[in-house]
Amino acid sequence: MIKINLAPSAKKGRVPKPKAVKAPRPAIKISVKATFLYIIGVVIVVAVIALTFIMQSNRIGSLNSNIDQLNAKLEELKVYKATVDSLEMRERELGTLIAPIRELNQNRFFIAHVLEEISKNVPEFTWLTSLNINQSTMGLKGITASNLLVADFMNRLEDSPYINNVDLMVLLKKPIGKQEMMEFTLTTNVGYEAQAGGQQ
Repeated sequence: MIKINLAPSAKKGRVPKPKAVKAPRPAIKISVKATFLYIIGVVIVVAVIALTFIMQSNRIGSLNSNIDQLNAKLEELKVYKATVDSLEMRERELGTLIAPIRELNQNRFFIAHVLEEISKNVPEFTWLTSLNINQSTMGLKGITASNLLVADFMNRLEDSPYINNVDLMVLLKKPIGKQEMMEFTLTTNVGYEAQAGGQQ
C-alpha cells in the first residue's frame, strides 16, 4: 500500500549570497580657481570665434564691394569692346577687299620679272612663237637654228631666280623657206619665293 503525504514539507533554508562590495565613487572636487579658469577659457574661445566671424564678414563685405565695382567697370568697358569689335570687323572687311589688289600687284611685278628674264636669256637665232604663264607654271614655244641653242636657252632659264625645273617637251626639225630650223616646246615652274629672293 502506497502512502502519499500531501502536507507541505518544510523548505530548506537558502544561504544568502554575499553581496559584492562596491568601491566608493571618487568625489570630484573642483576648486573655485579651476572653475574661474575654465570660464575664462570658454570666454576666450567664444571671443576668438566671434572675432574671426566678424573679420570674415568684413572681408566678404569688402569682396562683394570689389565685385560690384568690377561689374560696374565691366559694364563701362562693354561699350569700348563693342567699338573694338566693330573696328576689327571693318579691318577684316578691308583686308578682304585689299587682298585681290595686293595679289594683282604681286602678279604684275612677278610676271614682269619673268618676262624680263626670258627676254634677256633668249639666244641668238632663236625666236619665241608662244608663251603661256600663270602663278606656278609656264609654257614656251619657239624656233631656233640649232638644238644646241635650245640647250643653252634651257640652262640660262635655270639660272634665273624666278624660273626652275625647265623641261624640253618637243624638239622637231621644221623647214622654214630654204632653211631647216628646230621647233621646240619647253615647260617650266615659276614661283613667288624665287621672286622674293631676287628682290633682296
